[in-house]
Amino acid sequence: MHVFPAAIPSAEAPRVDVVEVRVARKVAPLFGLGADLEPFRRTWVCDYTQLSLAEIGRGAPFPDRATRARWDAEPPPGATPADGGAGWAWSGRAVWSGAGTLPGALSNATLNRYGPDTKAAVVLSAANRLLRGPSAAVAAAARWLAETGCDAEVRLAVWAGLVLEVYRAQPALVVAAVQARQVQRSLSARWGGQVDPAGVTAAGAPCEIGPPSGRGDQDETAARWRPTDFDLVDATLPALRLADDSPIGPGLVTSDAVDDMASAWCHRLLGIGRPGRGVLWLIEEPGGARRVQAMVRVGAVVAPFVAATLGGTVAADRAGPPPLPVLPEPAVLAAIPRLHQRAHLLAAHVAASYVRYRDEWLLAWPQLRARTAQLVADAVGRCANVLDADDPVPVQLTAYAAYLRVWDGPRTSPGQHASDAAGLSAVAALVASQQQVAGAWRAGRLDPGAATYLLELGVVALDDAARHGDDGAVSAWASIGRWWPVILQARGLGQQLASIETVSDAQAFHLHHYAAWLATGRRCADLQRALMVQERVAQVRAAVARGEPAGFAAKSAAARAGHELAAEIATDLALATSARQRTVRLHAVHTAARYARAVLADPSMRGLLLQAGSQPAAARAATAVARALSVAVAHGVALDADELAEALALIDAVLAARDGDPAMVALCGWRSDLVAPDTGYGVTPARQRERVTDPVITDPACELSRGRGGSARGQR
Repeated sequence: MHVFPAAIPSAEAPRVDVVEVRVARKVAPLFGLGADLEPFRRTWVCDYTQLSLAEIGRGAPFPDRATRARWDAEPPPGATPADGGAGWAWSGRAVWSGAGTLPGALSNATLNRYGPDTKAAVVLSAANRLLRGPSAAVAAAARWLAETGCDAEVRLAVWAGLVLEVYRAQPALVVAAVQARQVQRSLSARWGGQVDPAGVTAAGAPCEIGPPSGRGDQDETAARWRPTDFDLVDATLPALRLADDSPIGPGLVTSDAVDDMASAWCHRLLGIGRPGRGVLWLIEEPGGARRVQAMVRVGAVVAPFVAATLGGTVAADRAGPPPLPVLPEPAVLAAIPRLHQRAHLLAAHVAASYVRYRDEWLLAWPQLRARTAQLVADAVGRCANVLDADDPVPVQLTAYAAYLRVWDGPRTSPGQHASDAAGLSAVAALVASQQQVAGAWRAGRLDPGAATYLLELGVVALDDAARHGDDGAVSAWASIGRWWPVILQARGLGQQLASIETVSDAQAFHLHHYAAWLATGRRCADLQRALMVQERVAQVRAAVARGEPAGFAAKSAAARAGHELAAEIATDLALATSARQRTVRLHAVHTAARYARAVLADPSMRGLLLQAGSQPAAARAATAVARALSVAVAHGVALDADELAEALALIDAVLAARDGDPAMVALCGWRSDLVAPDTGYGVTPARQRERVTDPVITDPACELSRGRGGSARGQR
């Protein structure tokens, strides 16, 4: 069950809407909707650019030409009767109908009402009709945000996030509508109105620009057949009132800029499914219906859009933290339609996700953690008043709230959350929410994209809490093994990842935490498999980071984390490999050193060095680099002076900021190895220290206190 599903209109409709309804019912199955519609009771996922107008009119794709020619000459046995011909029959997933007409097919006269591009106009009109309910819900939430004083950037982010949720429910239809919008707008732009015709008096040819004909703009009836707007985007964005003048000055942007924003977001919707921009996968149900599922991390997709359109105001340019959305009161929510209720409540999750993606805001105003967590908790409370327990929105918000409680504990109350009653209660609630999410997905009450996103969030939070010494998280970590098969299966990869080589780059980008979990097996085979997965992850993430626009390097941190985890797994593999397997061990050592160098070379390292004291990521990077390089030096790998200087600068910045922290003892030891190494091969002082501090040899729980960028160690 999706939050904002399209609604296929009933075949019985008022006369004025008959054509629009018939068109919508033909378009829906071609883009993954309406598996119960007669006569085919099947859906397809068609490519808009390859789909013909004739296929839209019949509501089903044609077979290839060879099959059509063969069956036109001699109809297949058992064809279903059709109007005026030999009937229709399945040809694989396509539908053959011979010279006859399929039941309910649209005539050319009906389709040719639309223009200027008939196919684009038909698809855009159908999408607007099918998404009428979700569009109205998004518009209502946008108006509420504008009326209640929400920050402009947060407002735009929430709008984009809600549109994204509509996209997730029917990606193929939304993409087709965006493509149709582009075609309609390009063919409907009237350039001639910008040319002064004063120097010409004689009438021109019908296709020429010239003196006005006296006809005004299209009336409403004509415009109905020549749509240029995708209502989900174009009719909802103005409700944010970003261009409206206020008593204290002009609007934040111009009306033309609002239209540009709409086009920019449409363009980004087309990019979803590329590496680093979510994952799309195709599924086929037992009856033959196909559709596309989507997993998207809201902040990662929305934040670059907001930064590119509104400039992404930095913390230094603000007088205070951004005002967050205000939720409607329960009585207000109870009086509005179901989709509107979902939009208002889901806005809390979108706002929290966006704000927390803006690391610089959290560093400048730490209180935003508590405020966003309270916003989500309030939304969970309101869900109980207006939505059923099996509605997808309460499931999503409850799981996200449980994740925030565990994730924020070590950050809001360092050293006090690990084993107290609040910490244990938060972990228990998160484990329960994980079970609820998995159960809701299996029962069809939660879509697979939301399920895999929420389950992975829970795994990450439990890992983080375990590394901070949360006793409840350490105990719960043993159950993580049963969640990864669910995550992979929901994401369309099967319960076990057969081969990383066959996985798409978009899927590989999001396998970082899976690789970390694989490495917890501690056996050489587990570590080798984990390293194989993580090297692919690091490769994809580095390519994505290089493609990010200048001035917005949020995904550079993801690339650095990929290199850190690869260095850590390779270091573990080197230490777990026996001395008899000298070649395997040295290969792992060199791999660890290579990824440690990649961490140091990452563009985001400069920011970490400047804020080493307030950035836990700096300690993780320093630990990964120091440990990998100290083991490499112990095995005879030479470091040049620049590499050593960069490593020591990072390590010293972290040690200076965390002087006296017991967790830094191992880091001090690795630094000593780099400054005065014993490079003899075998059991060197560095290797001896690994025997004391590395959980490959000693207690697995030690790693939980030392920390790893990807997962808690030693327990599956």
